[in-house]
Amino acid sequence: MKWFEPVSPGTPAARLRPAILLFCLTLLVFLLLMPLFHAPFDRDQGTYATIARGWMNGALPYRDLWDNKGPVLFLWYVASFAWLGQNISAPRIAAALAAAFSVPFVWAATRSLFGPRTAAMAASLFALSFANLYLQVTANAEAFMLLPLTAGFWAFAAGTRKAGGWWFLSAGILTSLAVFTRQSAVFTFAGYALWLAFLFVKRPEERRRQAKAFAALTAGGVLGALPFVIYFAAHGALPDLWYAMFGFNVGWAASQSMPLKLVPPLLIEPGPLAGGLIFWIMAGVGCWNLWKQGDRAGRLVISLLAASEAAAQMMGKGSAHYSIQLLPAAAISASFGIHPVLEWRRQGRWRRATLAAAGIVTAAALLFVYAGPTAEDRFRIQYTFRDYADDAIGAPAVAKMVAAQSAPGDCVYEWGRSSQIYFLANRQPCSRWFYDRPYGVNPSMMAEVMSDLRTNKPALIFVTAEDHPVPPGLEKLIQEEYRFIGQVNYARLYKKNNYL
Repeated sequence: MKWFEPVSPGTPAARLRPAILLFCLTLLVFLLLMPLFHAPFDRDQGTYATIARGWMNGALPYRDLWDNKGPVLFLWYVASFAWLGQNISAPRIAAALAAAFSVPFVWAATRSLFGPRTAAMAASLFALSFANLYLQVTANAEAFMLLPLTAGFWAFAAGTRKAGGWWFLSAGILTSLAVFTRQSAVFTFAGYALWLAFLFVKRPEERRRQAKAFAALTAGGVLGALPFVIYFAAHGALPDLWYAMFGFNVGWAASQSMPLKLVPPLLIEPGPLAGGLIFWIMAGVGCWNLWKQGDRAGRLVISLLAASEAAAQMMGKGSAHYSIQLLPAAAISASFGIHPVLEWRRQGRWRRATLAAAGIVTAAALLFVYAGPTAEDRFRIQYTFRDYADDAIGAPAVAKMVAAQSAPGDCVYEWGRSSQIYFLANRQPCSRWFYDRPYGVNPSMMAEVMSDLRTNKPALIFVTAEDHPVPPGLEKLIQEEYRFIGQVNYARLYKKNNYL
């Protein structure tokens, strides 16, 4: 435990020990995520990759290729493809680096609030939390969001100690970048605002300071958004950006189950809960201790944790990767719960049994996924043997058939959600609405799709949505102008009648 003990300020150990620890923890995160670098692309990652490749070739996100995530996410994919080539490992490596380089910011934020010893424990727990592969920290939006989110929290924490407007301005800019990666980060702004409002009410002598902090945070948020507003406005696509990031997501969230919005995703998805059970218990105990402590630093961590949980629950779904946003605040909370939980060994039989059971469940779940002999096996376990894991594993065979039955430069169209097929086959969609999620919110989009298909004349149409009937208009087009050429795994393929 000497790495967590304080040392005399100004000594070589005081300067080198944190740097060595952070380097090792950053490397650890990368190594923990490495076993999934070559796993199959799931449908979300296939969507992001298709949009990124289109952007590199002149298409504009939202206007030409649509998804409901922020543009910074696609920029991460573009950067990874430019760096490592257009392959499935590139964005996974970039996501691992984004998660790994979040570790120093968790350490720095905790150090500003609680000191170096707690910072070392929080950073260590944060790094170790990525062993929980069931959280699906691959190349999803939440993984990339961690870097600006934790950097913004560090700036905000520093601002609370140094009362500097520039720190809060920086926090606003960085958190805005997180929002433009994954919109759920907007809840972090709400968490900061509630914390400042609480101090504004409770500490009248500090009202001027808190008002300035709020103004600087808001200004930073606007500044962080400005480059994207200008870019998409210049390309005539600002309404498309607004609808994709906010308008659609409000409608989509409203269409989801209200009762499930009251349940944490960790209680819906068994994998992430089991794979990090001891971590979540320590975080819960630590959160209670921070609440009892009652100081402003503890309340700030609780605010961030509450905002992250609200963001995870807002969709009313059990998607495992939604809980990635909890990791920074949960790790800081867990640093206050690690010693009380370990003390359960001396505090009665039921507490010892709880600690032992939690440790066994966590170790067994992690060993099970890491013991998978191939990346494909680990991927299937990571997704707890769901059907969309099987679809992702079968997608390369479908993509091979699509590529063989069409030519480079042809556009194709899929009815379904196996969007990775576009990327794997190196074919462009014939419509910006290239998967079926939007139709559940706004069925009128199908009219635009049909117009696109009749204008662009896809060489192939392939149906992958076994549980969603093909819309009548699309069914009619297939019957009139396409012929069935076979089925590969779960996909039925139809080729243009006059296509050689």
